[in-house]
Amino acid sequence: MKKIAILFFAAFLGLSFVACDTNTMAFKEMSNICEDIEKNFSKYTEKDFEEITTRFSEIEKKMEARELTDSEKKELANLKGRYYGAFTKGAINSTKKEIKKITGELGSAVEGFIEGLK
Repeated sequence: MKKIAILFFAAFLGLSFVACDTNTMAFKEMSNICEDIEKNFSKYTEKDFEEITTRFSEIEKKMEARELTDSEKKELANLKGRYYGAFTKGAINSTKKEIKKITGELGSAVEGFIEGLK
């Protein structure tokens, strides 16, 4: 009977470490996705955005389906905020670059138009 109790206890401990390790790996992957977006947003294609958004969402859903500690819940919320913040910042910066490009071209077009009227 003692051996069975020890085996159950050992199995419980082993599963606890695996669950923690799985959570740690998931948080690390989510953090890596955030870092990649922060550094390489302007290099992404539409397909890249779809793939990374899908991957992040899959991990997020798996994590939310688990029983998380309060600390893990905070970390998950932080990573979600960081992801959406990085995505938004990248989109804003990309939009600003496009607007500058358009207004720069527009200025030249207006100058050319005026010269054409002279």
